Amino acid sequence: MNLKEQTEQVTSIVDRVTSRWAAGVLRWTAALLWLGNISWKRPPDFGRSASSCGALCGYVQRGIDHPVLPGSAWLFQHVISPHLWAFGWFTILGEGTVAVLLVSGRFRRSAGAGGIMLSIGILAAVANAPGEWYWSYLLMIALHIAVIVTTPNSPQPRARTMAAVTVAFGAAMAFVHIGEGATGTAFTFFSDGRRLPGDLVRNLFGGSIVLGLSLALVGGAGFIVATRVAAAHSRRVGMLVAVVAAGVFLTYDSDGTIIGLGSTTTSACVLAALGLSLAFPTASLDASTEAE
Repeated sequence: MNLKEQTEQVTSIVDRVTSRWAAGVLRWTAALLWLGNISWKRPPDFGRSASSCGALCGYVQRGIDHPVLPGSAWLFQHVISPHLWAFGWFTILGEGTVAVLLVSGRFRRSAGAGGIMLSIGILAAVANAPGEWYWSYLLMIALHIAVIVTTPNSPQPRARTMAAVTVAFGAAMAFVHIGEGATGTAFTFFSDGRRLPGDLVRNLFGGSIVLGLSLALVGGAGFIVATRVAAAHSRRVGMLVAVVAAGVFLTYDSDGTIIGLGSTTTSACVLAALGLSLAFPTASLDASTEAE
């Protein structure tokens, strides 16, 4: 076998591997981006307190101090900042919806379009602020374009796959809280202040051992439903789970969601993604040619 044939063989292998896994890698990268970003946007004050303005409030202040577009400083100062509560909920609902769709693998084109719009909004808000790298937001836009264009050639994930992801998510949450007691919310691992992977882990797996094990059990039950229950019943169960997840998301306050135990909007999004996967276990939502 000559060099040209060897090169063609290697290229063929790479093409087969990337055609099978690339779409999923892109989708999960985008999903983790939004899951990691919604957990620190905490209602009801979204970072505004009597003595400081941090988190989302701080980003709004950056938009005032370092405007990107003509008139954007006025918009942030006179419209968004006085109504930070409404803007904050609009932001986390938008980011949460995109995250749920990407995690579940349903309505991927809509998720990609939503991700593009959110990325453009962030770019137009803080790209000129000190320490911001505007290329990161352009790459975010490109990532969601890639999700859209790879959708037609990638199958819709199975509901049982999402159930397995939920089990893994719950197990990981329990693991990073080992040593803090059943309901302790502090992190045993990555607790030394390191930004990476510390911040990523804290943003994704805020909770407790009990909450993690509970999510793993829910995921296990979802796997049974996905593999052994008729599609009609699976849809009903999925819709119920999605409604419960929406309720958990919307009741988030500064101390966590309604279930407590250190729960965050990230947990609610994973639960909603499981519900959406069960609600649409086989039907293609992105293209008529897709198969489960």
